[in-house]
Amino acid sequence: MNTKEKILQYLEYKDLSQGKFCRAIGVSNGFLTSGKHIGSEKLKAIRDNYVDLNMDWLIYGEGKMIKQTGSNEYGIIYDRLSEEEKEKIPKHLTEVLKSNNLTDIIELVVKEYLALHDRYLTIQYTLSGLILSVEKLEKEVNR
Repeated sequence: MNTKEKILQYLEYKDLSQGKFCRAIGVSNGFLTSGKHIGSEKLKAIRDNYVDLNMDWLIYGEGKMIKQTGSNEYGIIYDRLSEEEKEKIPKHLTEVLKSNNLTDIIELVVKEYLALHDRYLTIQYTLSGLILSVEKLEKEVNR
């Protein structure tokens, strides 16, 4: 089995689309079905984006396809959560965390941060309005 066939096997195992994979490593959609070899820059992009993929398995056919949790430089994020924590995570977030694609996870964190920041600003604005209303009411009561 060549390297690209192994990548296809990995994508099937992780239930990831070829298009998403190709975008993550910066190649065209036809990359996995054309040519025979993958250059070192593409292998580095794969390693950086799919941290649970065992590169020894991918390149040399040695070991298992998925790294063991203890040997993963970044740690497999989803697998490190307790069952209680996993149950609290919405499904769309769970899928990104399970993928262990760092690009997707970082994008998710940024989007969640921005959403929380927007909620914070809305709450802050609402509280400011309430404070002004209370101050006006106190002035009226004190008259």
